[in-house]
Amino acid sequence: MMAKFGVLGPLRVDDGDLRLRGERQRSLLAMLLFRANQDVPVPQLVDALWVGEPPKSYASNLHTYVQRLRRRLDGAAIDHTGNAYRIRVNPRDLDLLVFRAEAAEGRKAAAQGDHVRAAEHLRRALRQWRGNPLIDLHVPPLDTEARGLEAEHLAVLEDCIDAELASGKHTELVGELTALLAENPLRERTAAQLMLALQGAGRQAEALEVYQRTRGRLVEELGVEPSGVLRRAQATVLRSEELTPPTPWPICQLPSDLLDFSGRDKEIDELAGLLTGPGMPLVVLNGEPGAGKSTLATKVAHKLRNEFPDGQLFIPLTGTAAPRDVGALLNDVLRALGVSGSAIPDDVRARASAYRGQLTDRRVLVVLDDAADPAHVRALLPGTPGSAVLVTSRRRLSALEGARRFELGPLSDDEAGELLARIAGPERVATERKSAARIAAACGNLPLALRIAGTRLALRPNLPLAALADKLEDVLRRLDELTVSDLQLRGSIALSYQALGQEAQRGLRAIARCRNENQPGWAVAALINQPDADRTVEELVEAGLLVPNGADATGEPRYRLHDMVRVFATEAGVEADSRDERVASVRGLVDAALNLSDAAARLLPGGEHLPAVELPPQPLPADFVAKLLADPRVWFETERANLLSAVASITALGWRRDAELIMDRLAVYLRLRRNHADLRTGYDILGA
Repeated sequence: MMAKFGVLGPLRVDDGDLRLRGERQRSLLAMLLFRANQDVPVPQLVDALWVGEPPKSYASNLHTYVQRLRRRLDGAAIDHTGNAYRIRVNPRDLDLLVFRAEAAEGRKAAAQGDHVRAAEHLRRALRQWRGNPLIDLHVPPLDTEARGLEAEHLAVLEDCIDAELASGKHTELVGELTALLAENPLRERTAAQLMLALQGAGRQAEALEVYQRTRGRLVEELGVEPSGVLRRAQATVLRSEELTPPTPWPICQLPSDLLDFSGRDKEIDELAGLLTGPGMPLVVLNGEPGAGKSTLATKVAHKLRNEFPDGQLFIPLTGTAAPRDVGALLNDVLRALGVSGSAIPDDVRARASAYRGQLTDRRVLVVLDDAADPAHVRALLPGTPGSAVLVTSRRRLSALEGARRFELGPLSDDEAGELLARIAGPERVATERKSAARIAAACGNLPLALRIAGTRLALRPNLPLAALADKLEDVLRRLDELTVSDLQLRGSIALSYQALGQEAQRGLRAIARCRNENQPGWAVAALINQPDADRTVEELVEAGLLVPNGADATGEPRYRLHDMVRVFATEAGVEADSRDERVASVRGLVDAALNLSDAAARLLPGGEHLPAVELPPQPLPADFVAKLLADPRVWFETERANLLSAVASITALGWRRDAELIMDRLAVYLRLRRNHADLRTGYDILGA
């Protein structure tokens, strides 16, 4: 039975032709179906429906299109949540979802050694295709995904052929593989499969001719010799052995290197140096969401291919949202290394031992991407020197023994501008240099955010950079604007946030309410206002969402929030916390600052003249306060700028008495220092 909706070919509804009037109506449905059961932000839909600047009435127009679509599709479940729309589709009713589900089942069966069942599922997946995705419709935001789907289709087809070959089909596949190789004459995996089919059909000489033809094309057109997969096929045919689909050494699983990669020269050299050191180097690459950890790891791994001649493994440790099972990970890796299913042990520890045995005395670079648990990393560490492991993680993985940690920050201003120019176009960026700098600043110089912004500009060549900069500088819209196709900064941050416990989530939302970029530990504790604030801070630091920023002159640790994390946490706080809860966390910080400044001022000459006032309870422990204020001059100098900022913020909140009390106490120190400039600034704020 065909699915109710179809995007794998011409856009289709039910079993007949789609009869929706207008290109925009059809583009809207295509966008929603490509993201079925997911929120599609309004900016993405706008980019799909209007080339260039949309009309001022785009919001009402979009609402009208959605209403019409609901009517034409007999009340289809199209939900509107916040700044996004979502179409709810039964997974059996959309060909794209059926394709992926059947492909996953097929690959699972293949991993279990059941090649017949694998082939059945994979063929069912392939039958969902009626042509190139959305061949009758041009939706610019979906162009890249459509091309990616075509590559996905080819990979499933090749997996299906592997399964059918392993189940004994040979003659039946010769024609299909011959046609497939004619379409992709440089695809070595297809050539190897055709050689296997010909050999199994008793046509060994023709199999060797396929090798010679393919090798000739590779040498002539690309200037390269065949890779291991084709050479192994030739050797097997020459030995007249049954070719199975193992992938012996050397092996390269690295994703393709980004052509528009920009910057990070220093980081690449430093990481390369760490990974080529003696023994078995283990490096953990940390960084905020969107910093480009996986992309940089891939770049470094490609650079080091010659240093690790036995191969490069790239192992994703996290699925859509949760860490993958260690046993399943080891099963996949062992199969990739050429171990047959029947030879893979059932016990996880035995699988880990078999994995280490495969890597013994080899020089292999292992990239473990998006690690969430040190146990996953330990299970995949080689057992002998010579190999190296590069781990990317949102978390610090502090419990991972023997690891060198490499903190990845944002791009420099120059690197950010260069990346934006590579994607959006150098002439556009050069023409609107100031607007480009505003975009980069609003993106926090994060590669993912810059890539999204650049892609949006590339999709809309007539959009002024200043227009996008204006949108991004609106903090409440920023994360909504930083989304295009399957790239989304909010989703990247959300993965880290959702992995936190409830108290840590609440703590992050509270910390974001203080706008100071460099916050002392006492301020963080006062904002969190929990009995176990230290544990909450540790969890946030381990998650990479709260960044340690050294210690100040009083010995107090300092922390900072990444700009985009602050925006995300502020949004989350508006949604999750009541107004009273939001006020209470800020009130805790004000009470702490007021009590500390009062106690510190009374320890200074002149402080004895301060009038006695009734203060709110001090939320910080007395012994901690005594240690912090051991030298009140040092404390005041350390917090001088933050206290002046607090006077302004508290005044704006309407808590004028608190602002005056803090300023009067800061003034005791400023007069001692004869700092008349800050005195004037503070009292000018109160007089405004």
